[in-house]
Amino acid sequence: MARHRRPPTGEQAALPADVDLRLRAITQGRTITDEGVVTFPGAKHPYAYRHLYRPDGGVDRLLERLSPGPLHPPGPLPAN
Repeated sequence: MARHRRPPTGEQAALPADVDLRLRAITQGRTITDEGVVTFPGAKHPYAYRHLYRPDGGVDRLLERLSPGPLHPPGPLPAN
């Protein structure tokens, strides 16, 4: 005899936005990598991100601010 459950509602029904990549990693039995560059609202500098979706369902998330360029204007360094 099968039990019937009510469908999840509210927060229970919400799936993570990355569910497709997680499922692909699990079903294919290999790590799936998603990477790119993003600029957050109000931020001046871009960030590089990398998500590694593992076959066991785990996720490693890496975020690193990209270098904005030289810390001083081109030319000789100012005297201290």
